Amino acid sequence: MAPKKTTLNEIGEMVAHVVKHMATKDDITDLRNEIKGVRNELKSDIIKLQEQVAGIEQELKEIRLDLEDIRKKVENITGYRKEIDHAFERIAAIEKHLGIDKKTIPASQG
Repeated sequence: MAPKKTTLNEIGEMVAHVVKHMATKDDITDLRNEIKGVRNELKSDIIKLQEQVAGIEQELKEIRLDLEDIRKKVENITGYRKEIDHAFERIAAIEKHLGIDKKTIPASQG
């Protein structure tokens, strides 16, 4: 079978199709401008997010420092509580040894 010969009309139709669907320089310029706009918006949004994240990081750092301070204070309070309990035990032992009536501890302290 011999290859089909392409007619001038068919070539014209193909060229017309390509021209109809082909992007022009103006189309490409418009697309580039649109991409630039989107890029600028994204850069602006990224900068805002970076600022927000930096603020959150600073708040977390402050919270961490506050928690560490509270932890240290609680450790000290726990230590004092043990010392106070030990002092009450010693006082009770001394009172018993001396035959002194036990003094009751007010409810607000117990």
